[in-house]
Amino acid sequence: MANIGRPRVDDLYEKWVAGKEESIIAACRNGADSEGLSKVLGCGKTTYFKLAKKYDKFKELIKEGKEVADAKVESALYKRAVGYDYEETTTRVVVDKEGTGTITHVTKVKKHIAPDTTAQIFWLKNRKPTDWRDRQEMDVTVNPFLELMQAATAEEDGE
Repeated sequence: MANIGRPRVDDLYEKWVAGKEESIIAACRNGADSEGLSKVLGCGKTTYFKLAKKYDKFKELIKEGKEVADAKVESALYKRAVGYDYEETTTRVVVDKEGTGTITHVTKVKKHIAPDTTAQIFWLKNRKPTDWRDRQEMDVTVNPFLELMQAATAEEDGE
């Protein structure tokens, strides 16, 4: 009766994570959150959070996968913000009576995706928040008008 109850956290790493490192990284690259990762591992979210809290090695696997995904999204957002060119290939296939297809025409067209202002705003607000955020902070502790009035009063008093 020694194995009654919940398994110890020490045993959980070997049971749920060991041998699944590549699956964890791949799931993170594909955008999996804690619920998705717990499904990949085959454990509950509570067990997932215990593993993430206790094992730095497990946290590093998650971080590694998410960094790759974040870099891909950053790259795509940047491309969308500045615009880009791509080549579209259209192939025309004619099927004869026997059911075999013959390529009759291949067209390559260079297309341009214009820069997207929403992506530009998003990029700038995140990369340069002090210059581009919607809310500007103003220092109202210094009142130049009040300082001028105090200086004028001091001059009149003969200081």
